[in-house]
Amino acid sequence: MTFGFIRRTGIISIAMATLLVASGAFVSVAFAQTGGEGSYKIGVVDMSTLVNESNKRKAKYDELQQEVDRLQTEIDAMSKRIEKAKEDFEAQRQTMTDDQRFEKRSQIESDFAQYRSELDRRQRLIDTQEERVLKEVVDDIDRVVAKVAEDEGYHLILNASKGPRATVLFHSATIDLTSRVLQIINKK
Repeated sequence: MTFGFIRRTGIISIAMATLLVASGAFVSVAFAQTGGEGSYKIGVVDMSTLVNESNKRKAKYDELQQEVDRLQTEIDAMSKRIEKAKEDFEAQRQTMTDDQRFEKRSQIESDFAQYRSELDRRQRLIDTQEERVLKEVVDDIDRVVAKVAEDEGYHLILNASKGPRATVLFHSATIDLTSRVLQIINKK
């Protein structure tokens, strides 16, 4: 156990050292590219905030929710018909012949299989529509970020979203462009 821990720590240390060396190389290259006289202008945006606060996303999600509600009403009706058929089957089971029971049970199972298939199909439809909305919103954000970067002379804009997979661990609030980009996106 101890050996594995030491070994993993060694690998992590090597990875950290490599990252630090690579970062130093990036800074050196960046400094060299500016001739040592200029500097790079860097900004950050919180993509998750931009996506979540986008008026376009909110409006599209409201439309999508209406579609989900409509589809859910239809699925609920199918479910109720199946439940009613099951109840009727149980109530009449004793008076049915074997052939009638088999026929009724087969019909209920067929209806249930169709219900599951339709439920899955509709879920895929909603998932696809949601992906399309998110892609459209992210594309809009990307265009605005690129325009802000170009108009204001930024060399690099990073995603400063929070969470375990965050790429930016710390940044000064002075380089955060999220509110400016959000304002432009929501004007559209």
